[in-house]
Amino acid sequence: MRPGRTQPLTLTRRALGTRLAGAAAAIGFGNGAAASTMATPAPVLDPDLRDAALRGLALAGYRGDPVTAAAANATIERLSQTDPEGALLARLYQMLDVRPAQYWPEDVPEAAAADLATLHAAIRACQPVSFGYTDLSGNETARTVLPLALVHPPQGVKLLAWCAEREDFRQFFVRAVSGLTPRPGNFSEDRLALLQGLLEKEAGRA
Repeated sequence: MRPGRTQPLTLTRRALGTRLAGAAAAIGFGNGAAASTMATPAPVLDPDLRDAALRGLALAGYRGDPVTAAAANATIERLSQTDPEGALLARLYQMLDVRPAQYWPEDVPEAAAADLATLHAAIRACQPVSFGYTDLSGNETARTVLPLALVHPPQGVKLLAWCAEREDFRQFFVRAVSGLTPRPGNFSEDRLALLQGLLEKEAGRA
């Protein structure tokens, strides 16, 4: 472990092997393009614009236009070569951002804007967070997690994360967290592998 870096959360042996294998395969796609020293560097896309574009691609299948949906799927497939993380996020959004916001039931409690801002920043910085959580049965627990993405199912905004206490991926309603606090650390080197593992778990639910 390098000086100044916090100890990473421990993954199960099976989960870690799957995630690292997926990360290595995804990273390998770009090696050929990187070999050309004469290539013009691609412009850096604003993170908010990138995320909005990924969510737009993910929702193409809900527009009643199979041609648009097929074009979106082809675009996501091409992203696996140029932006592996973006491709994984788009697939997760396809599975879990199941409806646009205007279709949410009106009686669903809203997530706190301050908590959403904190989580967006922590996801972007690959920074762990801790919080208290009250589940649907009223049970309260303390959690420390690696935040990976926010999704928007009809029931309310959810955080997708790797949970240290459960040593597995978990989903948390943002409205049910309390005392949300960023923690020291940076898991950027593990983010791609974690997203790959998360996608595999969600695909297994389908």
